[in-house]
Amino acid sequence: MNERNPTSPARLSRRAMLAGTAAALCTGSLISRAAWGQSVSRIIVPFPAGGPADFMGRLLAEKLKETLGRTVIVDNRPGAGTRVAAEVLKNAPADGHTVLLAPVDPMFIGPLIYNNMRFNPATDFRAITDVAGVQFGLAVNANSPARTLAEFVQAAKARPADHSIGISTVGTLLHFLAGEFVAQSRTGSTLVPYRGGGALVTDLMGNQIAAGMDATTSFMEYHRAGKLRVLAVAGDKRADALPDVPTFAESGFPNLVTSSRYLLYVRASTAPEVSAQWYQSVRKVLAMPDVREKLGRTGYDLLPGGTADEVGKYANALAARWTPVIKASGFKGD
Repeated sequence: MNERNPTSPARLSRRAMLAGTAAALCTGSLISRAAWGQSVSRIIVPFPAGGPADFMGRLLAEKLKETLGRTVIVDNRPGAGTRVAAEVLKNAPADGHTVLLAPVDPMFIGPLIYNNMRFNPATDFRAITDVAGVQFGLAVNANSPARTLAEFVQAAKARPADHSIGISTVGTLLHFLAGEFVAQSRTGSTLVPYRGGGALVTDLMGNQIAAGMDATTSFMEYHRAGKLRVLAVAGDKRADALPDVPTFAESGFPNLVTSSRYLLYVRASTAPEVSAQWYQSVRKVLAMPDVREKLGRTGYDLLPGGTADEVGKYANALAARWTPVIKASGFKGD
């Protein structure tokens, strides 16, 4: 009889439970905002501590403590061409407390060359904004007789075996840019992969390899100190921090024009208002004079700051430019 009685304890208990659930749903955004203001946030950096990307992540984390009003830490997750870090983001809660600071190019290159991707960049992640531009350059030892890109090409054509070019990573935009340079310059140079920019720079300074291609952030301090010489950069304009170094286009290679950007990503299912808070806070940080000075001195190009839609258009244009090149190369990752 009690099961049919609308005032039975069991029926009242169920009604109370449903009412409580409805109330929780109505106030869920308020609860999440309160928790959002008190929790620790994490910036995943897909490179080891101590490098330029780590420096940028820690600079952001320090300043975001003020603009977000909470503790922000850096979590270094290097490996597999940024795929390790991307997997960490995919497996993190979609509450907005975990973001990924990573170059844009692995997001579209990964699906083209790897068969074992455990995430889908197009559906698992959403870019919030861009943080800084990354230029790529070709550098030689300061004692190299090549003082211009044309002189290096001439010497490499004469003695290809003595003019190998080191690259800091494989399966990245840098890798395919270097391959295009070798093809267009017709030098016959061999590309030698390294485990990161640090090892490449060490061999360059030790004259163990004739040249190296990497992000200019890896070469910056050594170029300024006169230990390495950057011969050219691949951007559509000269690097902000290297105004004396011509572009590849200025040096006779008009089709070698490309660069990358570091973007800030969240899980695709993150609440829009949380993404908006990140966007507003990051833009405030990147407008700070001391932040701009430090990023520029490290070798990053400063950006005006793109919205998610603007960043998406940039990423799509970059993918359209390089997808045919990557497919034509036939390169497949492990």
